[in-house]
Amino acid sequence: MPLSVPPELKRIKPFVQRAEELDRDKSPESRIVAYYCRQWAVQTGIPLSTSSDAAKTCLGELLGQLEGEKGAMSVFNRAESKQICRGFADTVFDRANAVDRAGAADKATARTFYAAASFFEILQQFDDESTDPDVTKEEEERRVYAKWKATEILKAIREGRKPAPGAFGEDMEKGKTDVEEEDQDVNEEEQEEVAPATEEEAVAAEEEEEEAPDVFIPPLAPTTGFAPLAPSAPEPEPEPETEEEEGTEVGLDGPPPPAYPGNDD
Repeated sequence: MPLSVPPELKRIKPFVQRAEELDRDKSPESRIVAYYCRQWAVQTGIPLSTSSDAAKTCLGELLGQLEGEKGAMSVFNRAESKQICRGFADTVFDRANAVDRAGAADKATARTFYAAASFFEILQQFDDESTDPDVTKEEEERRVYAKWKATEILKAIREGRKPAPGAFGEDMEKGKTDVEEEDQDVNEEEQEEVAPATEEEAVAAEEEEEEAPDVFIPPLAPTTGFAPLAPSAPEPEPEPETEEEEGTEVGLDGPPPPAYPGNDD
């Protein structure tokens, strides 16, 4: 049964949703990422919570789930856990990015970008004084870009036009990966003319997630040395996914659209 997240803890809802989606996979890697999604949800939610019973219940259930998995998580040290979570975030981001740059982005691509943004955000809990600042910068760039890109794709779909591939104003030929040249030229003029999303459009894009199905989470290579899952009761039919957090941090009326991650030009 999906965890009920009260309005005051809306900020943590995407991380709870990602964890519940990963619970259905039951692979060791999904189990690890789900654990750190919930841990980040708790760390983020505690400062937001009030004395309401709903908030206490929500955070209490998350803490209980974390406690139940704590022993299994001790198999991996902090660096190994970070590596697994980072690899997972990269995999989800690269999947959405490949579809987008092939000129085939749709609502599913936007949802996958949203998921990638959440997975990059949970990496912040691993940061300390020994963290390479260049790595932290790269992860933040990918998180911001993924969130902005998801909003832009949904904006284009609502306006009845094909989503422009790549970053805002990006020279797709210069940033070419494995996409065919004809795909690089799709909507080139349109891409230069389209402005970044307004705040209202960003909020509307988030609200489209309310009835969205779960994001497809690609499995990683198997990890050994992980305790097996205990038998569980059959899972109920998943309820419709609730809305993601409101707004985005980019593509509004202030900050300019982000450059493609790692592109310093």
